[in-house]
Amino acid sequence: MAARTKTPRGRSGTEAPRFDFDESALSGLAERDSTEFGSTGFEGLAYSDVALDAWELGVGDTVEACRFDGLEVATWGFRGARVVESVFVGANIPVASGARSDWRDVEVRDSRFGSVEAYDAGWRGIRFIRCKLGYVNLRAAELLDVAFVDCTIDEIDMLDASARRVAFEATRIATLNASGARLTDVDLRGADIGQVVGMAGLRGATISSEQLQLMAPALADLAGILVES
Repeated sequence: MAARTKTPRGRSGTEAPRFDFDESALSGLAERDSTEFGSTGFEGLAYSDVALDAWELGVGDTVEACRFDGLEVATWGFRGARVVESVFVGANIPVASGARSDWRDVEVRDSRFGSVEAYDAGWRGIRFIRCKLGYVNLRAAELLDVAFVDCTIDEIDMLDASARRVAFEATRIATLNASGARLTDVDLRGADIGQVVGMAGLRGATISSEQLQLMAPALADLAGILVES
């Protein structure tokens, strides 16, 4: 069973993500090389320097208590699969397709993803640290306790998504689509956001005073306020 840690409530009143998973729980994993990848399933295993054209998981397949170091996969399909209490370090995955997948207690560090199709997915206790993400499709997804730390995101699409206790720290987001989103304790203060699509969907998010100034014209337009000098 994973060790338990807690992240304290933020001082501002915006509740911070809570993380139960501790990577130390993965010590002593059985080592496997690339020739054995997937031959005995994905539970309690450690893989290093694996390079594949494709990695396909079926609906209901599970990756649990695994560590992947230096994973190079051109296409990763995990539609309807589960990824639980696992760590990815130094992954390079141009195409990740995981609609309706379920992620719980997962940490991704120093990795690069081109496109991530995770619509209708469930993410709980997920951390992306120092990652480069292209297009992240989280339409209609359910996010709980998710953090992006020191990341660069080209576009994150949260149309009709439900998000609670989600934080962006020192993260650059070129485009954020919040259309129809339902946000609670979503902390955007640490994000450098290029543009927001669906400004009304930011209801429930926390922004800084500087971000408010930048968003003022769009917010005035949304409220039907005419601003003249």
